[in-house]
Amino acid sequence: MDKKVFIYNLASLFILYLNIVLSFSLLYLFLDYFQLGPIVDHYASETHQNQGFDRLSRSIYFSAITLMSVGYGDVTPLGWSKGVAIIEALLGFILPPALVVKYILFPSNSLEKLMLKSSTKENDGS
Repeated sequence: MDKKVFIYNLASLFILYLNIVLSFSLLYLFLDYFQLGPIVDHYASETHQNQGFDRLSRSIYFSAITLMSVGYGDVTPLGWSKGVAIIEALLGFILPPALVVKYILFPSNSLEKLMLKSSTKENDGS
C-alpha cells in the first residue's frame, strides 16, 4: 500500500511541476508574441531567436530553470517577463516547503483510505 501511495504522490508532484512550467512558458510566449517581454538567448543569433520552435523551446527552458531556481544566465527576460519570472521564482521557492508540510508534517490518509476501499471491493468481488 505504501508503494502505491508513494508512486501516486510522485506522479502528482511531477504533473504539478510540469503544469506550472508549461503554464508559465505559455505566458512567456504570449508576452513575446505581443512584444511586451521577450526572453532573449545571449548565445543564439537574431534569426535563430525569431523561429517559432526556438521561441517555444526557449520559453519552456526559461520557465523550468526559473521554477527550479537554477538560473544559468544564458537566457534573460525583458519587459513584463521580468515580473512574471519573479512570480515564478517565488512560487518555485515556496512550493517545496509547502509540499513538505503537506506530505511530511501533516500527511493525509484519505488516499490510503480510498485505496483500501477499492482493494476491499476488488476482494469482495472475487
